[in-house]
Amino acid sequence: MRRGWMILLLLLALLPAGVLNAQGTGADEHWPRIAMGQASGDKDESSADEMKFELRRQPYANERHPNETPRYRETEVGGFGLAWNVYYTARSYNITDIRGVDNSLSSNWLYGMDPWGLGARAHIEYRVSNEWRLSFMPRVDAAFGIYNTQYPNTHEINGLPFSRNYRGANDSQKLSLNVEFEFAARWRFMWFVHKFNSWMVFRRRAIRAFDSVYRDDQLGVLGTIKDRHRVDWEQSYLFGTATGVGFEFFFLPESSRFILFALWRPFNNVSFRNKGGITNGLEVVVRSADFELTNQVGIYFEVDIQMYLPTDEFNDIYYSQFSIGIKFR
Repeated sequence: MRRGWMILLLLLALLPAGVLNAQGTGADEHWPRIAMGQASGDKDESSADEMKFELRRQPYANERHPNETPRYRETEVGGFGLAWNVYYTARSYNITDIRGVDNSLSSNWLYGMDPWGLGARAHIEYRVSNEWRLSFMPRVDAAFGIYNTQYPNTHEINGLPFSRNYRGANDSQKLSLNVEFEFAARWRFMWFVHKFNSWMVFRRRAIRAFDSVYRDDQLGVLGTIKDRHRVDWEQSYLFGTATGVGFEFFFLPESSRFILFALWRPFNNVSFRNKGGITNGLEVVVRSADFELTNQVGIYFEVDIQMYLPTDEFNDIYYSQFSIGIKFR
């Protein structure tokens, strides 16, 4: 009995120490778990932060193009843009009549030059989407030129039923007009072009024959030259269409691009000296796109060459023009 009480007292003495040790051990094991949980939570949060990536918002239709600069502005989607070009222009052209002696508007490229010209052009643009645009471009320009040369002219003979050719001076003054309307559907850097245009030439020639009489080798003088000093007025016209494609050099800076056009001219009516004919030909154009100096003012230039096939009445038909000026909007 006494031995049993002694065992019970011993157990009671050992019980608080065991409980305290168990509680201490439990606490020691519990707090590291909380610290580890906090550390793992911080690690999870940092991993989540590392996994985040930036989403760039797409620009709205009315916002500026990402390639825009202080010198380059895009027309907004669904909006219209208007630009004006005022330019100096010079041109050279010719139509040769297969009949007669004085049969050409010009004897060579230099004599066909009209060096003093002025023109205006409007560019109306409608931006359908980010990739498609429509362009409407009316233009008109005029140029003036003179040249003095010597070559034979046909003269009638007073009192005789025939005419002869006599060499004389020709002082010519020319006024040329060019009227054009161009439509283009543009996809990125490709232009699909169709246009209607006409160039017209009005020429005044002051003719002075060097001889005054008609002289036969055997019979001598038979008559005098009629209209030895006279003024002839002439005009020529070309009305036609052109269709083709253009390539915009997109790899150049957007503020200094230019475009190369290759156009087929299928139907062109040529008229000169009361004769006419239908011809076709080719046209090559090099034109500036947006040579911007500021966001309002830029440079405009263009080189245009037209070449046509001969007809039953005419040959050597061509037209060339150079223009340079300013662009503003």
